[in-house]
Amino acid sequence: MKAGVIILLIFLAPDKYYGPKNSLKSFIDLCHSNGIAVIMDIALNHTTGSNPLAALYWNGTTNQPAANNPWLNVSATHPYNVFNDFNHESLATRYFTSRVIEYWLQEYKIDGFRWDLSKGFTQNVQCGGSTTNESCISDYHADRVAIWKRYYDTMQLKSSGTYCILEHFANVTEEIELSNYGMMLWGNNTFNFQEATMGFVANSNFEGYLHSARGWSNPHLVAYMESHDEERIMYKALQFGNTSNDSHNVRDLSPALRRTEMTGAFFYMGPGPKMLWQFGELGFDFSINRCTDGTVNNNCRLDKKPIRWDYKTEPNRKRLYDVFSNLNRIRFHPWFKDVFIANNTTIDRNLSGAFKSLRLRSANDSSCVVVIGNFDVTAQSGSVTFPTAGTWYNYFTGSTITTTGAAQSFTLQPGEYQVFLNRNLVSTVITASGSGPALGADALQAMIYSNPVNPSSLLEIDVPRTGMIQAVLYNNSGQQLGIVHNGILVKGKQRISLAAQTGHLPVGHYLVKITGLNQTVAVKFVIQ
Repeated sequence: MKAGVIILLIFLAPDKYYGPKNSLKSFIDLCHSNGIAVIMDIALNHTTGSNPLAALYWNGTTNQPAANNPWLNVSATHPYNVFNDFNHESLATRYFTSRVIEYWLQEYKIDGFRWDLSKGFTQNVQCGGSTTNESCISDYHADRVAIWKRYYDTMQLKSSGTYCILEHFANVTEEIELSNYGMMLWGNNTFNFQEATMGFVANSNFEGYLHSARGWSNPHLVAYMESHDEERIMYKALQFGNTSNDSHNVRDLSPALRRTEMTGAFFYMGPGPKMLWQFGELGFDFSINRCTDGTVNNNCRLDKKPIRWDYKTEPNRKRLYDVFSNLNRIRFHPWFKDVFIANNTTIDRNLSGAFKSLRLRSANDSSCVVVIGNFDVTAQSGSVTFPTAGTWYNYFTGSTITTTGAAQSFTLQPGEYQVFLNRNLVSTVITASGSGPALGADALQAMIYSNPVNPSSLLEIDVPRTGMIQAVLYNNSGQQLGIVHNGILVKGKQRISLAAQTGHLPVGHYLVKITGLNQTVAVKFVIQ
């Protein structure tokens, strides 16, 4: 499974927005050379009246496709339609769609399609043509299943292994059949992830992002926390988050970002493909309905949104970026890859309460992952039974625990989470540790940016109150290499250059341990 980028194009030519065709082909080739799949977001459910397929057979009196139009229905057969509805039972439409599939797969060598509004690919025979009976339209439709199997087969014939992703949202029986056939389907869990991030436990069970929770045998669910149709997680947290705890006010930026890390830890450690909506890794917090004048209005959904590249220079947002990046490193590591892409993984979950846990165990027990987190705004305790007894490694702090194979109790502060692995990948982490420490006003926090380090990299220590702070540099073998700082630091964010301590070091993994105010945090970094 590859990382992927989705581009939106129309039928048999790229929009001029994407530049000349050879430039687009060069972009696709560059993506492929970097291990990135390119997936087209395509809308073949409907089309405007200016499309030649509509205009050639058009009823000007009714302003609809003519009754003899070989491609389009006179009226839509379902309630989700936009503009004019394609008839995918028509041989003319089948041929046209097959040509479109062949063209993009073979001429541009894209890696697949994300099909917009795939639930609309039906003539709706079983509902008697009704376009208002939502339950019937969403129920199992044999004709729709046959259409999608036919198009999937065409895709595999033209380019074997091609991704077919459906924006379906239909009956679970239908989705299971399509997923078993090889297709992937979108899984919207935005509401529950938002509630969890905001600190409202009652509606925070986001287990629907797991294919097994839906009764699927194959991990073909493309789950997401945000999309172009859904509100931003960070916007919801900052505007509507739980404010009942002054020391952990979800509407404050730092707790909101850390809680987004926590939801991300559960999200990315779930098996199957995951979709990250653009800039979610930096905590993008402008509403999906933001207008160009800065107001928020439902009519502004398609207005341009500000592009905040500067977010990556903000330490707390850069930390979120690093955490998401390193969670995905687990997914692609040879030791753990099969846990996320194979259908031989045992998944145990407890996601209904404030103290949530997720346990993954591969069929041969060689790769296991455990995630725990507290989604409340007060401290919570819970018990977890690890899949195997022995030594487990905290991915973000570098610490170890010994598990017994029986239930073990943990107490977590609000917004605190831990990711445990049964095999030591800690040395590969290049983000700041500290997903474990409490996030209250007295928490000592630290990070390094940029990382991997360069001559301008800085150690930033967020000091909760003035006091003695010591920062010591170690190599990956635990040998002390030097003192980065030893003395009084005043309350606030203090930045210390690492150039003198790291400029002479060889390529490798290192750690700075910061001690003070009865706390210790560790920050890992890489020299390349």
